[in-house]
Amino acid sequence: MDDGFLLMQLRDCFTAGYTLPQYCIDNGIRKPLFVVMEANHWQILWEIHVQFSHDKRIQPKFVSLNGTLNSMRLSPGTVFDELKIDDLEEMSLNDCDKIFLLTTQRFNLPSSKVVYLDELTNTFFKRVYMEIPTLHFLQRHPKVKFFFTNFTVLNHNPNNTAREKQILADQIPLAQITEKLKANPDGNFPTPYDDFGYSKKDLLAMLNGVDVKTNSDGSTTLNDNDNPLVRVGNGKRLVPNQPAKFKNRIYFMGGCSHFGTGAPFDKTIESYLQKMLNENRLPYRVENESQFFTYRYQDIFYNLNKLPLMPGDIIFVFFDNILSEILPSFDVSKTFIRPHNYGEIFVDACHVNERGYKILAEKYFDFLTSNNFFRDKEFNYPAPPPAYHRYGIPPWCEQGGVKISAVSELEQYKQSLRARKIPIGAIVMNCNPFTLGHRYLVEYAAAKVARLYIFVVEEDRSEFPFADRFELVKQGVKDIPNVEVIPSGKFIISQTTFSGYFNKASLQDVTVDSSEDVEIFAQEIAPTLGITIRFAGSEPKDNVTRQYNETMKKILPRYGIEFHEIPRKTFGNEVISASSVRDALKRGDFDKIRRLVPETTLKYLRGRHSITQ
Repeated sequence: MDDGFLLMQLRDCFTAGYTLPQYCIDNGIRKPLFVVMEANHWQILWEIHVQFSHDKRIQPKFVSLNGTLNSMRLSPGTVFDELKIDDLEEMSLNDCDKIFLLTTQRFNLPSSKVVYLDELTNTFFKRVYMEIPTLHFLQRHPKVKFFFTNFTVLNHNPNNTAREKQILADQIPLAQITEKLKANPDGNFPTPYDDFGYSKKDLLAMLNGVDVKTNSDGSTTLNDNDNPLVRVGNGKRLVPNQPAKFKNRIYFMGGCSHFGTGAPFDKTIESYLQKMLNENRLPYRVENESQFFTYRYQDIFYNLNKLPLMPGDIIFVFFDNILSEILPSFDVSKTFIRPHNYGEIFVDACHVNERGYKILAEKYFDFLTSNNFFRDKEFNYPAPPPAYHRYGIPPWCEQGGVKISAVSELEQYKQSLRARKIPIGAIVMNCNPFTLGHRYLVEYAAAKVARLYIFVVEEDRSEFPFADRFELVKQGVKDIPNVEVIPSGKFIISQTTFSGYFNKASLQDVTVDSSEDVEIFAQEIAPTLGITIRFAGSEPKDNVTRQYNETMKKILPRYGIEFHEIPRKTFGNEVISASSVRDALKRGDFDKIRRLVPETTLKYLRGRHSITQ
């Protein structure tokens, strides 16, 4: 990897909010020593110096090995000390926590003591390009099952076949084979795909027959292609035998190996996996959302956020053969290390043929079945890191901010202030119509907080219009002094944030995702009004509302908001509910309605009933 790419990574990470000072803090490094060893790394050294100049939490030391840059000044007062290689080898960790060698050369130094340049940038790459965006994505989709995966690479092994040894000796990548085919598509020359009987033109189509399409938002997909071996439709490679009815989807995203480079559309990992799912009567639909190229990692996340995800969907992402220690991973890197009896698999050192794709599909299937991932299974993903202001530097640690010595005192003071916070609560209610059960919830919550906001669902998708429901709630709680009734707007239980709420009858046996609605409330609505507690009634009958409560229980505490689930009020052996009132209204059973609603609601329902008669 050249210096230009390493420099780009460091700058991207800095802008994205993950810096070298933060890396040091995350890894317990308080006294880093940066050693520059080659003059051509001066730009990288400068970038590192800039990051520490902005962030005052860590004070590093910079030295030059054997006078490489001993005349260079990074800033006033910062001059390189000269160091000899013998001094470096003898340096103890009492002098520094970690030595960062700005070189790709390797020295006979303890691995616990040294971090090399490529190791450092790889760590940054994984954290900023891969893990942090994924953590934010999973916070929005907590019930999606997500895995990073990697692929096997052909390495030197005494058990390698003659063909594999030749591949390693010649070092001919797939790109060169493709260029040779483009120059002479009718040529009579051998290729690693000759075992499968494809013509040179067919092989070229499978290796190079896909055009990249740049969309108006800057993301990329694929141009449709009706070649019977390639088959691209709606911007993605098609998968044969997809079921029309299914429980969930399995998405594959990433580069060439998930795409199925060099294989016909019915012999990719996705195609083989779909066939196995169908044969085992597992109601899953496999989607190939992979790209035909690498190094456009941002496209993975552009496209990931466009998926029509449902709870229980499964996602596999191939991200430059990198796995994560903090997120679920599926490692297939040792699948084709010999000895094995699979036959010839590799077409170059990094890509496999359709025989390899079939074996990998079997590995994916075994992974999913043996771990019961086809069943409802909770994944506890880590929370994303806190979003500081620009460049990821906390304001009190930036140049000119509060001194480091004052940070702990500031935290203690903030803790004392939190104890003085006035508890403010919220309830979101549809009130279709307002019942004594709703009144009970309001009384319970209002007794627990200094102020209580009732958000009445504004979306007009209920039997009673919003204007009437809103007025019934206001009249029904007007005697409780610390309660304020306000409309929910378009961002609390609306068609935009939680459309499933308005189709509850048809979704009782389905897992629904209400996380977007709860996230918006926690991130945007609650801080605006200072809400610290959200109340909701328990739900014994309605599965959609019960799932909504479970989502609040899981997400709200991440934002410092308590969630209180209140047992519902009963009438005899029956829970008081708006649906019971509506059923009684259809029968004209006002004796029952009188026992379920306040006087204001009863008066309204009598008037409405007389009009409809």
